[in-house]
Amino acid sequence: MDDNPMIQFRCTSIIDGREHTATMSLKRSVWDNSSEQWRSEYLDSCRERYRVWLRKDAGVRLTDQQVADVSVEAVGETTDDSPPPQLVTVTLFGGPLDGSTAPVEIDNADPWTAITSDGCTYPGGRSVYAPDDTGRWAWRRDIPWDAM
Repeated sequence: MDDNPMIQFRCTSIIDGREHTATMSLKRSVWDNSSEQWRSEYLDSCRERYRVWLRKDAGVRLTDQQVADVSVEAVGETTDDSPPPQLVTVTLFGGPLDGSTAPVEIDNADPWTAITSDGCTYPGGRSVYAPDDTGRWAWRRDIPWDAM
């Protein structure tokens, strides 16, 4: 019998109708004896590791906001009843990412995405894309990194 069981954390998102799930583990005693701040930082690091895994596994690059929206739950411990983000891959038109694809939330009331790009007007900044009147995801502007 394991005197120090592991707790699993599951990250989930749905991209183009396909669910992507990854799990990470941590000793239960570490979690139980940690401060709320440390727990929050651990969950954020799970989301970041999920971002890297998803990029390698599915070739999908999530924006910082999409990573923040990723569902992270302790399997069998706590549940988050909110559904995982529903993402769909779109082609970007104009600007520095013209012709690239990006995952975007399909049910967002104010749809847009800001993506770090080498061609951005601001070094280290982001290029903002949003749907136009025809539904095409078009470049709107570039913004500095710290403007988000």
